[in-house]
Amino acid sequence: MDYTVPAHLFQKADRVLVVWSSQNQPTTEAMNVLQESVKHHVAELHMENLERILHDSSALNAHEGHYSLILCGWPVPLSSGTTSFELLSSLAPCLKPGGRLVGRENVSQCDNIKKVIQLSGFVEFSQLGTDPMMFLARLPSEYALGTSAPLSWHKEAVDAAWDAVDAEVSNGDMINTDSLLKPTDLAKPTPCGQATTNVAGQPKKRACKNCTCGLAEEEAKADAEGKSVNSAAAKSSCGNCYLGDAFRCSTCPYRGLPPFKPGEQVKLPDSFLEADL
Repeated sequence: MDYTVPAHLFQKADRVLVVWSSQNQPTTEAMNVLQESVKHHVAELHMENLERILHDSSALNAHEGHYSLILCGWPVPLSSGTTSFELLSSLAPCLKPGGRLVGRENVSQCDNIKKVIQLSGFVEFSQLGTDPMMFLARLPSEYALGTSAPLSWHKEAVDAAWDAVDAEVSNGDMINTDSLLKPTDLAKPTPCGQATTNVAGQPKKRACKNCTCGLAEEEAKADAEGKSVNSAAAKSSCGNCYLGDAFRCSTCPYRGLPPFKPGEQVKLPDSFLEADL
């Protein structure tokens, strides 16, 4: 059984955490050989029991973001299925951004381990050996809170699209929508049903659209004769103008006036605007 770790996995400035399992019952000799093979190649070495980590998830809280390399499966490879989502979720916070995880497990296929590693936030999974299966995974290089990354927007493609539109305009293929308007379309219409001013300076009502009180016909006749229309002389074609506001159209010229009899001159009483107390 090889208890040592390949030296090419280390960097001189590495802070290493070795996670070992007591279920495999490593001997004292195996633990000593492991420590000697690691501590001379790295800046710091720490040993932790796997079962203690699974039993107490806060066991590594004091080492959050501290290590650059974690070794699992030394001095004895882990049993099949030991590399679980629960274990990796406890180990990942201990790594720095871009930190490495190297593990050994007695399995023949790495598909399940690869899936668990990816779900735990690791990337760049690679298989380093077989029998036992050894793998390497990393955390994203910018995993720290508050970091940012530039976004590459394809501005060239957007600019090219607008250049094509400008080229079509210069070729004269596009129609100028302003040329489709007639002078009558540009004239500002008089608002329907709103007060306007006649020649004498007195305000009067304009006939509304779809007029039913006869004012529109009177205005058309007056325009033909060059005369102004007195809205007070307009006759009702709907028969409801005399009944009061509850029966009148929304733009009826009699809105606001009290009910009256047909042909009767409307007179407002002196108390019309007084409050009813």
